[in-house]
Amino acid sequence: MKGLLARYLARARAMQFHYLLASLILLLAIYPYVSAGPTGPIALKVLSSFVLITGVYAVSYRQRQVVIAVLLAVPAFGLGWLYVITGNPALGSAESIFTLLFYAFTALVGLSRVLGARQITTDTIYGAVSVYLLMGLTWATAYGLVESINPGSFFSSHTDGAFTFPTFIYYSFVTIATLGYGDITPVTDQARSLAVLETVSGTLYIAVLIARLVAAAGWMPKTGRE
Repeated sequence: MKGLLARYLARARAMQFHYLLASLILLLAIYPYVSAGPTGPIALKVLSSFVLITGVYAVSYRQRQVVIAVLLAVPAFGLGWLYVITGNPALGSAESIFTLLFYAFTALVGLSRVLGARQITTDTIYGAVSVYLLMGLTWATAYGLVESINPGSFFSSHTDGAFTFPTFIYYSFVTIATLGYGDITPVTDQARSLAVLETVSGTLYIAVLIARLVAAAGWMPKTGRE
């Protein structure tokens, strides 16, 4: 019995990023269909709560990382649900701060794990993808926080000026992928600075990740000698 439990725990630990990636994909795939309507905020909060929970598990490799992740995730979780219940903007801003810090911390831990891995496994690949998606959510949260503090930081050609978090998710991933559709535009210097930083970080991440995976695979270029 103990041996079976040990094998199960070892297998679960080897799949830490599997669960995080699944929750991230679930959030990004389902939020457009559940965010509208009176129950939209609740459904979106349920999906984001899964990301918080699986994010804590993904960084549970070391005790110090777990402590920091919990200290960020618990306030983000609690303040988020209080904001859904009360609608208090101050609670929403506080939630955004803790959520932003949690996403950024989880992404940094995941990046460290991916770049420091001696052997590329399935979980390593899932971790690399999770980091990229977390980067998008981190910047989306930052955009929402800037807009809440300074309304009018962004301009959209197809909304009435009321930006929601799903809108910033769309804008964030369009920016990090350098697509630049132009339907949403940063107006203030602060918003433009965030957009520039996201574009640069996304480009550098892809370049560094590819270089790391190539090095881990042991690929060496030919010298050109016949």
